[in-house]
Amino acid sequence: MTIKLKRHKGLITIAVIMILMSFGWLYRELHPTIIFHTPQKSKYLGKVSEISGSIAKLYVNNHIVRYRLPYIWEWQEDDEVAVFINNYGDVIHKEDLDFWKLNIYLDENNFYLNHKKTEYGCGLRHILQSRTDK
Repeated sequence: MTIKLKRHKGLITIAVIMILMSFGWLYRELHPTIIFHTPQKSKYLGKVSEISGSIAKLYVNNHIVRYRLPYIWEWQEDDEVAVFINNYGDVIHKEDLDFWKLNIYLDENNFYLNHKKTEYGCGLRHILQSRTDK
């Protein structure tokens, strides 16, 4: 038995590393995320007031800005995150966190066009799509 383990030691090491990397990637991707889509290629878009009270700046990179919200278990009942952009603003409370990804589409003047929400359905792994237009 040990001869076989010694022979496959490299494969086992690679498999363990790949599993750990997959868990790390999955942990990062399961953050609730707000994604702003804008026609500008690169620009300062606005800022976000986080639950800790600190300010995060939003910069457009290739027409997209991603802001990852804290996990739901890190929120207190009265915590909120506020998004400030020139022609768009939003406040997100703990009870509003029913989405996995929130895609917000803005026009060239950063006015709201529409959004697409990817939600968790009843705590299950299947994902429901809902789209709301202006």
